[in-house]
Amino acid sequence: MISVQKISQRIFALLALFIGFSSVAQTRLLRQPDMNSNHIVFTYGSDVWAYSFQTQETKRITSTPALEANPMLSPDGKWITFTSNRSGSASVYIVSVDGGQPKRLTWHPNGSGVRGWTNDGKSVLYVSSRDVAPGRYNRLWTVPVEGGAPSLVSAQWGFSGSYSSNGKQMVIDKMSRWDGEWRAYRGGQN
Repeated sequence: MISVQKISQRIFALLALFIGFSSVAQTRLLRQPDMNSNHIVFTYGSDVWAYSFQTQETKRITSTPALEANPMLSPDGKWITFTSNRSGSASVYIVSVDGGQPKRLTWHPNGSGVRGWTNDGKSVLYVSSRDVAPGRYNRLWTVPVEGGAPSLVSAQWGFSGSYSSNGKQMVIDKMSRWDGEWRAYRGGQN
């Protein structure tokens, strides 16, 4: 359960982000935020951006014609993982929160979408329909941030997941939430 103080902190942080970013770019189309006590990362114009609470500056982390989505901060706050189709199919990338050249972590032609991090920050949690036949359904995988072979988290059909605080259990969501912003919501999706 989230405390009132935590909710107030998040509302204040988002308000600070809006005021800080809108004064530079005059925009209200920020999407897919993730935050910690030092940064907020989000997408705008299909690129990844980061706002620093210390410097009160917003920095563009990626700048490509590709679609970048779902930026997520590592548990230690030093890295951002995100999904990009810059290589042709959706793949998982990692980049420093300060910017730099992103490193590609997944290479499967079925595509991959970022869903988070393992609690220790050593691996990225992602979803892919790789290695399923004859039908296509998603399952959760992890890939080390140093690169290497991915590991299947569960043979269970899954679209998203969240680790318990001890990292030994996981809640798996089997459904795709096609309208996360709930614009013009008219019911459905339970």
